[in-house]
Amino acid sequence: CNISAFAFACYGALLVSEPSCDAEAGYRMGRVAIEMMKKLGAFEMTARLYGAVYGMINIWKEPWQAGQNKLLEGYESGAAIGDMEFAAANLYQYMSTAIYGCGENLGVLSQNIQSYLKRVSRCNQHSFLISSIVLHQLTFDLRGIENTFLLYPNGMTEESCFRHCHNNNEISTCRVICYKKKYVAFLTGDLDAAAKMIELFKEYPLGSTGRIVPNIINVFIDGLIGFFYARKHRGDEAMWTQVGLDAIQTLSKWVKDCPWNFSNKLFLLEAEYYFLMEDDSRAKASYYASIREAKAHRFVHEEGLAEEKTATYYLRRNKHNDAMRHYMNAKKCYEAWGAIALVQRIDNAMKIMLPLYRDS
Repeated sequence: CNISAFAFACYGALLVSEPSCDAEAGYRMGRVAIEMMKKLGAFEMTARLYGAVYGMINIWKEPWQAGQNKLLEGYESGAAIGDMEFAAANLYQYMSTAIYGCGENLGVLSQNIQSYLKRVSRCNQHSFLISSIVLHQLTFDLRGIENTFLLYPNGMTEESCFRHCHNNNEISTCRVICYKKKYVAFLTGDLDAAAKMIELFKEYPLGSTGRIVPNIINVFIDGLIGFFYARKHRGDEAMWTQVGLDAIQTLSKWVKDCPWNFSNKLFLLEAEYYFLMEDDSRAKASYYASIREAKAHRFVHEEGLAEEKTATYYLRRNKHNDAMRHYMNAKKCYEAWGAIALVQRIDNAMKIMLPLYRDS
């Protein structure tokens, strides 16, 4: 029967998730599901299959950019036949992957999301609507645009929305807000706030449910936060080092199945570890490898992050010319991403070190 195709897709999504983490087997089931849908003519299942296959399975094997159009097709198909839950799911997966995963231009994305919000609203799916609003807020925060609380319904702010979701046990939406707050705090340099989000997130464990791109980026960011605090050499150094090492261990598994999506992230985590260990030759090699891979795979936001981390490394080594060069490269990447708040932060950092740069 037609539902069988969706069953294979769900099985594939289960295989790629904890505890199996079998990307190859899950990917195979995803292909079977798509072929079965075509052979059965079960095109009413398109939204359900595309959300599972292109939003949860293929992200472990194919470039994230490759599945984006399919997720939009999934939305259109679901909306056309009234499958509004899965139509909204496809649209949310598209938006979250575009921001967190692909690093698409934030200005363009913000305009598109504003249009997509109207579509999600028509789907009458409250959870996906709030989650999509959180993504819209993220584009504003990274662009340095304030006073966007009116995005939330009923006069809510982000904080009141979070409390409402917490009190109503809307765990998945709480996770979405935690991801967003941590991501913004980390990229804008508020590492203390980002670290608090790691602790808060423990109240909303992911369990064995399917991973989507924001969940993956969360592991990467946690590792970078861990090594940042480990370098402070305080009493909690071992704990934070382990957070970073856990991220390296996880990315080392993922990169075997899809170097395109994960190699630049693993290289940057390794660079930060070697920085902590004062292994300069390996640190520099890994920083440059991360920059190279991010550029080659069109992750301009993470290319900017790798450039910025490289600049920080050189600054700590009192190599101010090298640091300035990489700060300038980071600024160009963040400008391309449309992350004006990050551009302004880099500008401030360069102004502070400008006298050192001139004297070098």
